[in-house]
Amino acid sequence: KRTPKEVKATLKRLSKGSAALDNAYKDAIQRIEGQLAGDHARAKEVLSWIAYAQRPLTTAEICCALAVEHTQEELDPENVPDVDDLVSVCAGLVVIDDRSRIIRLVHYTAQDYLERIMEVWNPRAQKEIASTCLTYLSFDGFKSGTCSTDEEFEQRLQRHTFLDYAS
Repeated sequence: KRTPKEVKATLKRLSKGSAALDNAYKDAIQRIEGQLAGDHARAKEVLSWIAYAQRPLTTAEICCALAVEHTQEELDPENVPDVDDLVSVCAGLVVIDDRSRIIRLVHYTAQDYLERIMEVWNPRAQKEIASTCLTYLSFDGFKSGTCSTDEEFEQRLQRHTFLDYAS
């Protein structure tokens, strides 16, 4: 809203309590669904990854995860998305912690809301996440097997951003 009168009128119409939060999140989901198809799909992926992640993801990890192509045997660096674009398509639902570089939902209530709607909004999310992790672990870079030293393992982790999470 652009004027104080418009802001006040809008605030009067807002509901209160948990219904207000649900309405705010529904509005954000509607904004996401109103985007171009590619942006809508990307936002669903990002929100699904964050909502279902076993631990918080760094920006590098989520970008790498989203770059995995199930038909390829290695990660194409030209397929890695820009993290600012990921934040942008998520309609204010995600933020990045500047110090830790963790991408997360804007508030814990967003997690609760997504958990309630995810089975309807993106029912294949968990399957896609598992498939992405398995595809990544099947890349040619890991065909040599396990690392023989801790140093070799640390180097592998440095070269393969998503390895720690995928494994």
